[in-house]
Amino acid sequence: MPINNTQRDSLQRNGLRRMPGRCWLLFALCMACVDLWGGSSADLILLNGKIVTVNSAFDVEEAIAIRGDSILAVGSDEEIARRQGPETRVLDLGGRTVIPGLIDGHYHLLEKAVNFQFGVDVALADSIEEMVRRIQERIATTPPGQWIYTTSGWLPQQLKEGRMPTRDDLDPVSPDHPVIVMGGHSVYLNSQALKLAGITRETVSPDGGTIVKDPDTGEPTGQLIENAMYLAPKRSEFGAVSPQQKLDALRGAQKILNAAGITSVREPGLAAEDMRLYQQLHDDGELSLRVSMGYSLDPSKDTAELVAELQTWGVSTGFGNTWLRLDGIGEFGIDGGFEAGLMSEPYRHAPGDLQPENYFGMQRISTEKIERTTAAMSELGWRATFHVVGDAALDVALDAYEKADKANAIAAKRWVVEHAHYTRPDQFARIKSLGLVISTQFHPYMSAQNMIHFWGEERAAQTMRLRDWLDAGLIVGGGSDWSLMPANPFWILYFWISRDTRLGGFVGLDQRISREEALRVMTINNAYITFEEKLKGSLEAGKLADLLVLSDDYLTVPEAEVRDIEPLLTVVGGRVVFQSAPGLFETP
Repeated sequence: MPINNTQRDSLQRNGLRRMPGRCWLLFALCMACVDLWGGSSADLILLNGKIVTVNSAFDVEEAIAIRGDSILAVGSDEEIARRQGPETRVLDLGGRTVIPGLIDGHYHLLEKAVNFQFGVDVALADSIEEMVRRIQERIATTPPGQWIYTTSGWLPQQLKEGRMPTRDDLDPVSPDHPVIVMGGHSVYLNSQALKLAGITRETVSPDGGTIVKDPDTGEPTGQLIENAMYLAPKRSEFGAVSPQQKLDALRGAQKILNAAGITSVREPGLAAEDMRLYQQLHDDGELSLRVSMGYSLDPSKDTAELVAELQTWGVSTGFGNTWLRLDGIGEFGIDGGFEAGLMSEPYRHAPGDLQPENYFGMQRISTEKIERTTAAMSELGWRATFHVVGDAALDVALDAYEKADKANAIAAKRWVVEHAHYTRPDQFARIKSLGLVISTQFHPYMSAQNMIHFWGEERAAQTMRLRDWLDAGLIVGGGSDWSLMPANPFWILYFWISRDTRLGGFVGLDQRISREEALRVMTINNAYITFEEKLKGSLEAGKLADLLVLSDDYLTVPEAEVRDIEPLLTVVGGRVVFQSAPGLFETP
C-alpha cells in the first residue's frame, strides 16, 4: 500500500528525508499491515443514513467514518463498515439525513448570550402591554435606581398596538428605575433614563442619528435612532456584567446553539477584552463552537485614533486555529438599519418627524474616515467587513474598497460586504471584480413589513437578492444577525428557498434559491468566507467532522416543513455536543 502525501510529509518533518527506496517499500508494507490490524479504524461510524456531502458534485452517500476530529471516509455502508475496529462506536441512523454542521456567518453571540441571561426577554412579545408587564416583573425584584434593560429582536408589526414603545408606556411601571428597551438600530428610554442621559426637547440630534420627538409637544418620545443611541449610557454602564458572568453566559449559549445545529459562528464585532473571553474558553477546552472573531472599531473616534489602534496589533485576519481565529474589522457601520439604511432614492416613510421625500437614510461615518481607515486596514493585513444596508452605502463601501485595492490588491483577500439588504444590478460587477464576498441574512423573514413601511414594496421585494447574486457569480455566505437565542438556522434556510415571511406573507418570489444552493450558503460558502473551505463546510475525507443528524430529510420534506426540522445529533470535531435523547441511534 503506497503511503499518502500526509504520511510522507510527517516522516520528512521527523528527519526521514533520505530513506532508501527499499526502506520506503518496507515501510509501506508495514503501513498496510497496520491498516489490516485496525490501525486506521474509525472512532465513530454512522451507518444506514443519507449523507448529504455538499461536495462539488453534491453527492449523497450512505455512511461516514470519523477518526479523531476528522472525517476518515464517506461512502456506502459496505465500504465504511470496513473501517470498524474493536473500539469503534457505531450508530445506526435508520435512514436519517446527515448534513454538514451549519455555520452562522453573522451572529453577535456574546451580546445575545448576555442580553438573554441578564436582560428582560421581550424578543417575541406580542404587545407593548406584554412587554411592559415583563419589565414590571423585573422591577419588582430590582432595587430602585438600578437600570432595567431588555433583549432586542422584536418588531412593531408583532405588537398588537402596531407601534414602538414610548416613555409614556414605560413610565407608569418604572417611576424609580431607568429603563432602556433595546432595538436593532434604536433604543427606547423611559423618563428616568432620558433624564440621566441629559436628553431634553432642546437636545439636538447628532450627525447620523435622530432623537425622535413628539410633533405636537417637541418632547422626546424616548426613541433614539442610530448615532443618537450614543447619547444614552453605554451598555457596560447600564448593564454592567462581570467577565465571569459573560463566560457563564457564553457557556450556556454554546449549548443552545449546538442544539439548534450551529457548529461555527462568525462574531462580527468584538472589543479586545471580550476576545479574551473566547480565548479563555478555548484554552480551557470548553469551546463547542468554532468562532471567527471580528474586531470592532469605534466609529466615533477620529481617523488618526482608528489608524493608530490598528497599528497596535501584531496579528491580523486569519491568525488562530480551527477553533478560534481572527476574521476582520467589523462591523464598521457605514449606514443604519431599516430606519436609516443609506439609499439612492428617498424613503416611502421616514422615522420621527422627518419628511420622507427628503430622507435617504443616514451615513454614520464620513467618507473621508471610511477611506483612510480602509487603506490602513489593507496596509496592515486586516480585511474590511463593512456593515452596508442601502445601495448608496454600498457605493460608498465599493469606492473605498477600490481605492484600497489600487494601493494593495485585495482581490484574493475575500473582503466582505455585511448584510447588503438592497443592492442594484449595476453594482454586481464591481463586487465580483474586487473578489468580495457577501455575508447576508434572513431579515425579510422577520421584518419584511418594516422594510415595506420604510422602503416601499418594490425595494422590500428585492432585499437579500440571493438568486440574482448567485446568477451573477458572486460568493454568498449566510447567517442570522437576529436577536434571538438561538436564531433558528432552519428558519433561515426556509426563507431563502421560499421567500415566505413570518408576519407578512411572500416577498420577492423571483429571489428564491434551491435547497442545495441554500445549504451551500450556510456551509461551504461560509467556510470560504473564513478561508476554511478546505477544512470544513462539506463532508469529505480529511475535513473536520462537524455534522448534524436531522429529524427530517431537508432535501425532500415539504417546503413549509423545512423550518420545523430539528437536529437530533450535533457533532463538532468528532465529539457529540448535542443529542436529543440518550443512546440515540446506538446499535445493540
